This record gives sequence, structure tokens and C-alpha cells, in this order.
Amino acid sequence: MRSAPLLAAAAILALSSCEKVTERYATLDDARRDRLFERGWLPDILPPSARDIRVTSDLDVNSSEGEFSFDPMHFAAFVAQLRPVGDSFQYSAARSTWTFSCDSARGYCRFSMR
Repeated sequence: MRSAPLLAAAAILALSSCEKVTERYATLDDARRDRLFERGWLPDILPPSARDIRVTSDLDVNSSEGEFSFDPMHFAAFVAQLRPVGDSFQYSAARSTWTFSCDSARGYCRFSMR
């Protein structure tokens, strides 16, 4: 039983070192004003109607994931900038690659950057 407090302290310490930050933007313009794209968590290639943008960045491992919605009529122009890979699409810039999984009919994408 003496190890229980040590285990709890170790778990708290391990969790406290996680540096995840979640940001939400109502519109693409809001994300641009906050310089989201300049910070490199997401490329500035989203459809002009992108909205409800959520980005969770892990500062410890330099990765991000999130989602956004958009007007389905902008899907073709958006994916024209991407490379198809199986059921998803990829975009690479500098040393980062983003993978987008989209539902074109709903106008919705999830993404991750590793």
C-alpha cells in the first residue's frame, strides 16, 4: 500500500508534462486573425467557407489534430490541393504532413499532422 501514493504522484507528474492546447475558431477569418496558420499547426489551404475549426496541438511532440466544417460546394477545390492516399488526402509543407479524412456530402473534415 505504500506504493499507491508514489504511483499517484508519478501519474500526476507524467500528466502535467503533457502540453496539449485546444483552440476553436468560428470562421476561417478568426483563425487567420489569431495567426493559426503562421504557427504551423494547420496549412492555410482550408476552403473559404471553413467554420467550426478546432485544432488540438501537442507541443511536446509537435503534432496537431482537429476538425472543421465547410460548404460542400468547396470540396473539389479544396482536395485539388491535396494528394489522395487511400480513403484520405495528404498535404505536405516544410517538414510536416497533414492527413485529411473528409465527408464531402456533409462538408466535414478531420485532420492530423505528424
